[in-house]
Amino acid sequence: MKLNSVHITITDWLLFLLTTCMIFLSSLLLVISGAIYYLIRFARRKPFLFISSVFLLVIFYALAQWMIVPIPWTAKEDPIFVIVKEGDSMSQVIGRLQQVNLIKSGTGFLILTELLDKDQHIRAGKYSFSKGITSYKLLRELFRGKVILKDVIIPEGSTVKEIAGILKREIQMDSAEFVRVAENGQIARSMNLPVSNLEGYLFPETYKLTWGISPEKVARIMVGQFQRIFSDSLLKRAREINFSIPEVITLASLIEAEAKEENERAVISAVYHNRLRMGMLLQACPTVTYGLPDVDRPLLLRELERDSPYNTYKYPGLPPGPICNPGKASIIAALYPADVRYLYFVSKGDGSHIFSMTLTEHNRAKNRIKQVLKKQT
Repeated sequence: MKLNSVHITITDWLLFLLTTCMIFLSSLLLVISGAIYYLIRFARRKPFLFISSVFLLVIFYALAQWMIVPIPWTAKEDPIFVIVKEGDSMSQVIGRLQQVNLIKSGTGFLILTELLDKDQHIRAGKYSFSKGITSYKLLRELFRGKVILKDVIIPEGSTVKEIAGILKREIQMDSAEFVRVAENGQIARSMNLPVSNLEGYLFPETYKLTWGISPEKVARIMVGQFQRIFSDSLLKRAREINFSIPEVITLASLIEAEAKEENERAVISAVYHNRLRMGMLLQACPTVTYGLPDVDRPLLLRELERDSPYNTYKYPGLPPGPICNPGKASIIAALYPADVRYLYFVSKGDGSHIFSMTLTEHNRAKNRIKQVLKKQT
């Protein structure tokens, strides 16, 4: 018996798929209609239980979205960094989160923080949020103040302007605002410093700082470290040698600017102490440089004649204030000079100095150094 072959065409396949889809959709509609019918009957018979169930379902959905479902990640970078500045309101923080698409409903976040009484408790700093984070975890990290800390190194001998530049580079601080804070006499006096500005009292150290911290807070941290270093024993020593704290720090700043070799600090200090005692001009080049804006080269002879209160070639005694922020070693050297009678010193060009007791010896030392440098060139 010969069987006839049956050919299934594309049209047959399309009709089969269409029929299957129609049956599936019809079944789905029947199920949905049945569910709606029974929900309506349930709502009529037990309206309170029905409303409670719907409310619980809505709450469960909202909690799932809040605590389980990750925030949709549209940014190319991962993680995303958000900086909260000192004094920022919660609405400003939410605005920054919206700018980087971490949250959509700023109003919802704001209402929640107010309900939790957290709208005034966001710590300033830099926050890191990675892909996969939920809205709940994001808000929890903000409330906990989980900020990134940055080690900021302030070298010994840095000036206020140099410190401002370091803070701008390391934690994006407004350098001009930091300088304004450091030059504000009222702020200095509020820290129990009898000075018109903070030059000399911003102690050089490695500090763990956060992005967004205010310039005044950083200044207070640095001054606080200075006040811890300048202990009662150092204050007692200052009184023994008839120096005020500003005089000690001013002298220490000169030593810091001149000394490159650790073992020369006390000797350089002795030269300045001897000159002060004899009424001689200090003739410290760094003080002249400090009075000149943006000078980063050897001084010219005519610049030594420049009329400035910081020009110790023209005016006797210490300059009006510190010319940099000295470290502890220079402060100690200012208080405990070496027991030597030197009145002069000249740099050898390698960081060390030749010390002399008379002008004749000093001039000879300068000539020897000039000859050595000439041969080297």
